[in-house]
Amino acid sequence: MKAIQFSRFGGGEVLDYVEVPRPSPQTDEVLIEVTAAGVNFPDIRERMGVYQRAETHVGGVVLPRVSGLQAVGRVVEVGPKGDHGLIAKKVVALLPAGGGYAQFVIAPSKLIVGLPESADDVTMAALPDQGVTAYLTLTASTKVQLGESVLVHGAAGGVGSLAVQIAKALGAGQVIATAGSDERRAYTLSIGADVAVDYAKPDWSKAVLEATDGRGVDIILESIGGDIFEQNFECLATFGRYIIFGSTRGPGAPFAPRRLMTKCQTMTGIYVPVFFAERPDLVHEALAFLVAHTLDGTVRPNVATVLGLSQTAEAHRMLEERRAVGVVVLDPRR
Repeated sequence: MKAIQFSRFGGGEVLDYVEVPRPSPQTDEVLIEVTAAGVNFPDIRERMGVYQRAETHVGGVVLPRVSGLQAVGRVVEVGPKGDHGLIAKKVVALLPAGGGYAQFVIAPSKLIVGLPESADDVTMAALPDQGVTAYLTLTASTKVQLGESVLVHGAAGGVGSLAVQIAKALGAGQVIATAGSDERRAYTLSIGADVAVDYAKPDWSKAVLEATDGRGVDIILESIGGDIFEQNFECLATFGRYIIFGSTRGPGAPFAPRRLMTKCQTMTGIYVPVFFAERPDLVHEALAFLVAHTLDGTVRPNVATVLGLSQTAEAHRMLEERRAVGVVVLDPRR
């Protein structure tokens, strides 16, 4: 089968379009013939070797590596303990071990959800990793209460855009989105954000305070880090919850946790791979929620573009250069 593989860390040039053996499912795993695979920032970090660094506390990846955390396709084989009723079923899958950048991929049966034949493969491939992350930040890391306000940073991206919509679906009253361009801010408003703020401006937190009549927001979802980290506390309300799920600008300065006491605030970190082993039930719940709400139109994943599997390096460049508004999806059939 064809796959995108890298045998050394580096830029997009390390991604090779190669022939590799088709995998075989073990225990209750399933083998999926992939029709669409989503691209994520963690894929880029794998390629760059970021997860090999001790400070990430992740443990790294083994080379050679086929990345890809999410895919849609049809089950063509199951493991010896698998459910044979799944064969020929269309499914969406989250892939803890990666492998989605290929024509066939192995998925744990606990992390797949069946799809109706009418479901659009490309749209569903834009959901799993980003959508599960967004859902768990709002349901496992905290619980959105009816009418609460939520600030979503990077709200035009894959996780952020879904978080805006999921927050609304869960009953949030006001959703404030941040994004770095007029086009991206307009997009966040089109998917349900009530206010859009430019986080590139030094005083962006003042705009959030103005939008909340000086109170601040109840929940902050943030994956940027750097200076943004400290500024968030300028607009986090009393009893506010700060959820961290990434750090694209780095971890920022050291933080004194006892400062949270002054306004009874909490901070929670979330790393979705922990849920794969410890709480796969919550991952499955998230996938089922995403599929159901996408089918009924409540959640609308945005697909930036569809590229052939052989164009994966370009897909990575689009994400790295912030040229993709939404999710880039790969078609392994070309």
